[in-house]
Amino acid sequence: MAYVNIAALVTINGVTSATQSITNTGMIVLSAPPTNHTYKINTVMAANKSATASNVTLSFVRNSTTFYIMANQVTVPANASLVIIGKDNPFYLYDVTSDTLSATATTLSAIDMFVSFEDIF
Repeated sequence: MAYVNIAALVTINGVTSATQSITNTGMIVLSAPPTNHTYKINTVMAANKSATASNVTLSFVRNSTTFYIMANQVTVPANASLVIIGKDNPFYLYDVTSDTLSATATTLSAIDMFVSFEDIF
């Protein structure tokens, strides 16, 4: 597949994805886009539902094999939320490279992740 020409797009759908109880071994918080789709990631937020602080690592994963750390061991205070990626610095996930987002947390099941994005096709 070719990259999606976002200048000639037909549809943009706003989507929010949520993943509960991030593990300390890593979990995909946003899967690769379907064929001929591009995801414009606007916001990634971590919510700590425990009474102790927990660290989160967010990784951009290309072709399921190459991990690029976007945020490393960011502390999310107890019973609080933290915006890791904001709308002022968006990025794209492509179907042609099977891009995904993955997260790990130091405290098992303490963190929920939320991703707000635009599905462009």
